[in-house]
Amino acid sequence: MENLNERQKEVVNQIDGPVLVIAGPGSGKTKTMIERVAHILNQKGVEPENILLATFTEKASKELISRISKKIKNTMDISGMYIGTIHSICLRIIDENLEYSFLEKNYKIFDDLEQRFFIYSKIKEFEKIEGYREFILTTESSGAWKKAGEFQKWIDRINEEGLSNKKILDTTDENIKFLKRLHKRYVELLREENGVDFSNIQLECYRILSENPEVLRKLQEKIKYIMIDEYQDTNKIQEKLFFLIAGDRKNICVVGDDDQGIYRFRGATVRNILEFQKNFKEGQCKKVELNINYRSNQDIIEFCEKWMEGTNWDNWRYKKEIISGREDINQCSGVVKISVNGSQRQWNEKIYKFISYLKASRKIDDYNQIAFLFRSFKDSKIKYLVEYLEKNGIKVYCPRSGNFFERDEIRFVIGFLLCIFHQGKDYLLEQYYNECYIYARKEIVLDEEAVEYIKDIREKITDMVENENSQEKIGSFLDIFYNLFNFKCFLKYINLFEEDILQNRTTYNLGIFSDILLKFDILCKVGDINKKNLKKVSDYFFNHHLKYLKEIKLHEYESEETPKGAVSFLTIHQAKGLEFPIVIIGSLDNEPHVFDTPQKKLEFEILEEFEPKSKIDIYDFYRLYYTGFSRAKNLLALTCIESQGDYKVPKPIFKKVYDELNDIRSENFKYHRLEIDKIDESKRKDIFSFTSHIALYEKCPLLYNFFRKYKFVEKSTREAIIGVLAHDTLEYINKNLKRNNLITIEEIKDEYYKNYNNILRQNTIKIDEKIISKLLENIIKYFIEYKNITSFIKENEIKISFIRENYIIEGIADLVLEKDGEIEIIDFKTGRVAQDISSYEAQLRIYAYLIGEKYKKTVKRARLFYINEREDRKIIEIDISQEAITETIKNFDIVTNKILNNYFDCDELKKERCENCFLKKYCEKTL
Repeated sequence: MENLNERQKEVVNQIDGPVLVIAGPGSGKTKTMIERVAHILNQKGVEPENILLATFTEKASKELISRISKKIKNTMDISGMYIGTIHSICLRIIDENLEYSFLEKNYKIFDDLEQRFFIYSKIKEFEKIEGYREFILTTESSGAWKKAGEFQKWIDRINEEGLSNKKILDTTDENIKFLKRLHKRYVELLREENGVDFSNIQLECYRILSENPEVLRKLQEKIKYIMIDEYQDTNKIQEKLFFLIAGDRKNICVVGDDDQGIYRFRGATVRNILEFQKNFKEGQCKKVELNINYRSNQDIIEFCEKWMEGTNWDNWRYKKEIISGREDINQCSGVVKISVNGSQRQWNEKIYKFISYLKASRKIDDYNQIAFLFRSFKDSKIKYLVEYLEKNGIKVYCPRSGNFFERDEIRFVIGFLLCIFHQGKDYLLEQYYNECYIYARKEIVLDEEAVEYIKDIREKITDMVENENSQEKIGSFLDIFYNLFNFKCFLKYINLFEEDILQNRTTYNLGIFSDILLKFDILCKVGDINKKNLKKVSDYFFNHHLKYLKEIKLHEYESEETPKGAVSFLTIHQAKGLEFPIVIIGSLDNEPHVFDTPQKKLEFEILEEFEPKSKIDIYDFYRLYYTGFSRAKNLLALTCIESQGDYKVPKPIFKKVYDELNDIRSENFKYHRLEIDKIDESKRKDIFSFTSHIALYEKCPLLYNFFRKYKFVEKSTREAIIGVLAHDTLEYINKNLKRNNLITIEEIKDEYYKNYNNILRQNTIKIDEKIISKLLENIIKYFIEYKNITSFIKENEIKISFIRENYIIEGIADLVLEKDGEIEIIDFKTGRVAQDISSYEAQLRIYAYLIGEKYKKTVKRARLFYINEREDRKIIEIDISQEAITETIKNFDIVTNKILNNYFDCDELKKERCENCFLKKYCEKTL
């Protein structure tokens, strides 16, 4: 703790009882939390599973895991720690107690877009609810898609508030009564689909714990220390959940900054952090303010504080006295403006010249030291600025510009699909579709193989339309997409070797499009397009599905790290948690709008009152721009095209701070005294497992790159479905036997077919009933005949992870046995025994290593159990001698090192591996 200041040390050492940490920008809160966890683990002898650490984003979670791993002993299994986003922690608690949930195995998690499509698909159900017509009249929603968005907003809001909210429970308002009925019906439909959305995840977790005292007691016994990051961005139900888990210990430490509470639109409330101490007796909760900002120069800090003093906060904000903890290397003003009182062209030129000067004078080494932050990208001036910079050789990284469907690679794929499906349809009357069709057709006609493929598919479609008994089928949309990898006209958009994100965003975006197609196929339950579903599926895809996606302006691929070689254009929300040497803030033509609409009034009726209604929009506006301003390390610039008259820019709310700033061309701004920090390189440790990473890489480095780096979706297979079905049912059996619960064969059958039906909901593949019946027969045989295994179960489906020098190794073992003090592991397989089982051998050796480290015992035995094999081939012993394990771990290190160093080269095509691979043509072209 030698590098911590006194207040940070205070937070680290205060581990018992409630602690409130007010952590201003750049105050080292992440470092402090990491040191606190390390202190609890290393000095207090607490087990990782006794700690819950919640973060706001997946990226922050990965960073914490990586940095914590460097602070603790390498022999410690950190997989038990409840660390991640609030939603991921809630999912883990649900999974650990699934028998108490309305969810069943293989439940579906709807993301925001899938949730809206789900509501859209059920809109007729909601139209039947009493009060529907009256409620819709209070909205501006017309059409099923917009209504679905409106309903989604209110369903989420009710989930975030919690149904115990008295204003919801005791309402006499007819619109709120309708929303209660809407929510009730929505949850019923979710349960029918075995699905859950993000806002329902936390509500279901809370319900399980609050309604099952024994489950809650066991979790409270396990989790002894709770830490919550970004507490100002939590909602009501999340706070109730944390306090429920904390129980009587009250060892809960929350960290945040009320000035950066910018997620009210997602249901978050700064009330949680402003009133945290009121949850305890007076003097019981310790409050520590981390007031030293190690990020920004002092003049940037003073500017931010002056901005916050622009409105009267009364008692709705913690008063802070933040100072800079860094040596001020600038000998000039760190806050300026880039202004023009003229045209768009003049503004573009001035910004371009400023950036060019910084680069030419070597004030910056890389364009990624500069970030432009905006409230949103709706303003066309931003689009023109991006175009101007790129035209003049300055690359721009702007993943949320809403241009996904304008990208050439996406237009080509849509155009290719239109070449197949447009005949007899009016799809091409839509201007966008016509442009895609023309664009793609120019490329396709030069590729004979692509032309022949389209002709073949169209002939099959013609047969479907004209032949009453047609048996033709053409696969799913995803199948057609992957067939494109056979054609030269498409392969120019794919590059699996280019590391630069900006140079290769075409490949990343096509990975996103593959996910769109898979979700569409599952939503419409399309395994094969055939005579029965051709019209319905194609019409919905082009006339509705794609149009809705285009309407919401889908984002392009978004990197976790700031790409090199480009200026970043981000929203302020997107930049939360980031920092840049130079930050340029736009959107100065915005101002808070206090709307008095029926929808706003309804929101106030649902929310429990806290801040004055008249002040909410103003406070949120100040917090948003404060968050943006405080991202800057060395230089903060405000920029706009100034204008007077009726449409003043900047708006009056900015005038007080804006007018006092020197312009970058002012004599008072000394360029030569400007010093700029470099971007810190990420030192995050990645997590690798044998099955998801090593085995795939060893099969084919290019396939690994394709699926893991570029995130193309993997098509499900019959073998994979059978594997999941067997493992889920075996887990059910082993879990009950470990607990000494009596289960019957009938109960196993019920669980088996319940699992099967839930798997089918998320897949489009049907499996022969004979195969399904035979698998069940073999599973029951295991239950009846293999008491020598089932009588000695120590753990099943156990997740373990350990820290290596450059990465974290992770695995999930199917079954751990303990007999006479000796440890044994078993891994179930559903295929047949192959001639080469070296991959399975390596997998079990990894598990033997992980289990041995966890229990501090040498694993004595490891066996493969082939559930579908005949008796004499069912069980195979694996060599897990120390020499074999050491060699396997050595190979694991070699492969992970290749992955971490972006080595994905293939030496040659191999017939047995490559013959039926959809990437074969690409490899023939590039290898």
